[in-house]
Amino acid sequence: MAMWMAKNNMNENKLVILEHERFATQFYYNSETNIMGENLFKKFNLPQYAVMRENLAARLYSLVPVLEHFHLKILFKDVLRFYEVQQYLFEHWKEKTGQEPGESLAKVENSPHARGIAFDCVLTDENGIVIPLPSSSIRINPEQRKPDYEFENTPEEKRKERNRNFLRHLMLSAGISPINKEWFHFQLPNMHCYPLISADDVRNADVLPYDEGKVHFLYYDIFHEYQNDVFEGKTSFWIDNEDYFNQFEKIGVQEFIWKLSGRLK
Repeated sequence: MAMWMAKNNMNENKLVILEHERFATQFYYNSETNIMGENLFKKFNLPQYAVMRENLAARLYSLVPVLEHFHLKILFKDVLRFYEVQQYLFEHWKEKTGQEPGESLAKVENSPHARGIAFDCVLTDENGIVIPLPSSSIRINPEQRKPDYEFENTPEEKRKERNRNFLRHLMLSAGISPINKEWFHFQLPNMHCYPLISADDVRNADVLPYDEGKVHFLYYDIFHEYQNDVFEGKTSFWIDNEDYFNQFEKIGVQEFIWKLSGRLK
């Protein structure tokens, strides 16, 4: 079934389940070891799988050939939060963390997670081991969470920086936008075009099938569609560059990503 491949047939507001061997989940709030100190999945009966808008899922599926090429997987740490969960987080954030919520947590009306168009993620190898990346913890070094943080000039630190930049390029090439505050957070642009999501909205979410035969064409169409868009945050550094688009046409998906971000080491 290739319904998700054709933009005209895509219901961008529909909620779907992303399911493929190149994607895994290990959610922050599905344990008591997170910064809130409680399991919000149990508290709010959150789904144990990656639920998101069909528009976002299709773009992530377009990355499967690239992930296969580099023997990588995407591990989701946070995806959908019902607006009830986001409201709870905002109201209890300072009590639990000692920090003002505005520094690292959005109000419900400004939360892309509560609209099903955002996720936090890292990259892993074939065995599910997270590759070297910066810390995402606000307890350890908040500055390292920023996508333009400059690391020390050591092989280990520069490797983290390269991998962080690779993840950013990967998402940009699929029309998924980074933000300025967190290197691991990505979302669709035009956030307020999507309504907030409640627990009841997820009941009818079905798995969105992956179509291997047409994914390359989707990837190409997405890049073409977004090449002149202005994304939220610092995302226009190559999107508007016609030369990059011409290279993409000429050398294909994997080689294009490789050229953008360099070989993973």
